[in-house]
Amino acid sequence: MTGGPPFDAALVHQLLASGAVDRAREALRAATAARLQEAGGHRDWGLLAERLGLVGIAEREFNLALRDDPGDRTALDHLVELALERGAFERAANLLERILDLDPNQTEALRRLHGIYLEMGAAPRAEALRQRAVTLGLALPSAADDGAPFEDGAGAEPVIPADADLVRFLAAFGGREDVYARQWYSPAKGQGGYSPVREPLTVRQLRQHFLGDVTLGVYPIRLDGTCVFCALDVDLRRDALEEASRRRELARLVRAELRETTMAVSRALREAGLPHMVEDSGYKGRHFWFLLQAPEPAATLVALGRAVLDIVSPHLGPHLAAEWFPKAARPGNKGLGNLIKLPLGLHRRTGRRSCFLDESGAPIARPFEALRATPRLGRDAIVARIDAARSRPAPPAEEVPEPRRSPAEVETQPPPLAIPSRPAWTAVDFDRTPAFARLLARCPVLGALRRKAEEDRRLTHDEIVVLQHTLGHLPGGVAAVNYLLERCLTVPPSAFLKSTLRGNPVSCPKIRARLPHITARVPCACEFPDNPDTYPTPLLHMSGLPPEDLTPPPPTVIPEDSVRRLVLLRHRRNELDAEIAAVETSLAEALRATGQPYWELPEGTLRLVEDDGVTTLEWAAKDPDDEQERRDH
Repeated sequence: MTGGPPFDAALVHQLLASGAVDRAREALRAATAARLQEAGGHRDWGLLAERLGLVGIAEREFNLALRDDPGDRTALDHLVELALERGAFERAANLLERILDLDPNQTEALRRLHGIYLEMGAAPRAEALRQRAVTLGLALPSAADDGAPFEDGAGAEPVIPADADLVRFLAAFGGREDVYARQWYSPAKGQGGYSPVREPLTVRQLRQHFLGDVTLGVYPIRLDGTCVFCALDVDLRRDALEEASRRRELARLVRAELRETTMAVSRALREAGLPHMVEDSGYKGRHFWFLLQAPEPAATLVALGRAVLDIVSPHLGPHLAAEWFPKAARPGNKGLGNLIKLPLGLHRRTGRRSCFLDESGAPIARPFEALRATPRLGRDAIVARIDAARSRPAPPAEEVPEPRRSPAEVETQPPPLAIPSRPAWTAVDFDRTPAFARLLARCPVLGALRRKAEEDRRLTHDEIVVLQHTLGHLPGGVAAVNYLLERCLTVPPSAFLKSTLRGNPVSCPKIRARLPHITARVPCACEFPDNPDTYPTPLLHMSGLPPEDLTPPPPTVIPEDSVRRLVLLRHRRNELDAEIAAVETSLAEALRATGQPYWELPEGTLRLVEDDGVTTLEWAAKDPDDEQERRDH
């Protein structure tokens, strides 16, 4: 060895030869740490560290060897192996490219690099390398013959849209108006990401995106808190991605799984009345785009996302995961929110172009025609899907086989009747309850909040607080408030009331401070001459109402429901009679077996009575007064 104290290496070899492996490792760690800045000898130290299983030190020493001599083939070869062992395929590819730069005729390096590109899903790079190999007389399989480990081939040719198509595309996939994102990738480091560009996205940048000069993404939530699209992203899980890159048989399985999942998810979305476009993302998954008829609040789309994920989750393969955009109702701490890559661009990591897919999974040759033909998702469909998800019952528990039943037990099975459950509050209850009818008629602000909840299906935090601290103080107010909150699409569960509020209701001045956007357009100047010494609050409108007018009248009895109730009650009685008979039979047999026709308990005595072949059990409870008298004596 050169460039370092020879006794250090000799000591390590001596310890290794004597079987003192741990001491040899410690000696090597100390020796290599002391000579990091020295030149020369690092390749040999790397080989020795590799022999001792110190992979991290070996990799460091081989990199130092390349620092001293960038053309050190031994160091390059060993670094390639170390990178492949830990699944760092980008790193291995970069090292093999350096080997080919040193010697373009290295067919083995060419073959290995081609295989890595196929494993990574970088079909264009693999194809370019295959054509290069032809000039050397080396035949390599094409990407179409083998395929990427987790993707089918996507579109390779850029799509050149007309100016009108660019404008339509920007309107359909526009995001935050003052910023967009540009994707970057460093082959040398094997790292990539997105950088925000603090300027409006224009048609000129979009054209560069389609040509492949840049790859752009957008932040879906616009400055006014709305979105013009939403999207479902189905991707290969990270652990499955790494495993598929190492195992070709798993890669083929994952490709098939992704195809099947894409078709199943798309079919489920169509059946749910959710028109969409499917896109091969160019890397490891699919994007399902939902284009909106009109901008929708991000909070509404988050609620839609929960419903969509419920729909698609049963169809996801074991190696796949799904996420929704927008992910939150408002941007996070950085003020931009999550971003998503725009369709029809190159993925900088793989060099593959994303493309829209038809129902069979084939690339769409005319994507802008397909974009124009895709139906837009309207508010009615969004609300219907959110409501359907809310009303869906919880999934049933795991079924357990029922035991065999006797004929008597079979007769007591529940009848095919059910009493429909009545909601705690309905819209008509506001008119049927004198207190609420008067309050909503005399307080324009509360009337406006009710209309907004029922018609717009959304309330702000301050609007919810006002409803809670007015109606929530009334008898029946909990049901009334919760009814209005249930009508909204984005109210969190924590906002629903559990009990009638106590204390003071919110005052009129505080309502005006919280809701100036409402009080500025409806008259909010009520006078309460009968309560001159009380701070003004909408609940003063109910002064003088009798108590019976504060709660809704009982619901009208429906004859069909009464019939069902009678049948159900009789059924329950039959069940109880059957259960009592079974217990009595068991107790009678137990008393006969003991030869004692009674059983005493602290509460009383059960006695077996048999008369003319008829067996009965008679219970005689103890008189508490007699028991107390006995204790006193």
